[in-house]
Amino acid sequence: MKLDDRKIKTILKSLPKRGDLLNQNCPAREIVDSLTGLWGLLILRALSENEVLRNAELKRLVPGISEKMLAQTLRRLERVGFIERMSYPEIPPRVEYCLSKIGRGSTKMLVGFCDYIEENLKPIAHQMLIYDQADHSKPWQKPRR
Repeated sequence: MKLDDRKIKTILKSLPKRGDLLNQNCPAREIVDSLTGLWGLLILRALSENEVLRNAELKRLVPGISEKMLAQTLRRLERVGFIERMSYPEIPPRVEYCLSKIGRGSTKMLVGFCDYIEENLKPIAHQMLIYDQADHSKPWQKPRR
């Protein structure tokens, strides 16, 4: 769907000054969803540690992601403006990805969140085991990806 500048300005003007993620109709929820899924988070982290990456490099740095999921996640991150896609008219075609200005700002916080989870893996896993035991749920296990 192609939007003209006037339509874009109208849509932007109708948005609130600040989002409200607890409101089920808030458009900011779609943005958060794009970032907080496992693959989006890992792709952003890989891009934060490397200036520019190609598809094959991302696939190598994010083990377990399928080609389809990589492509879908890259499109979602590009759509919300967190990454930029550069395509070069070569044979074979070369496509590279990097963090956008917005992506660099958000990734600082996301990488801090990842670091926190990694540093606190044992106490978090301990709590999961206690919960699973008390709840009689499936025992904690490595996620299948």
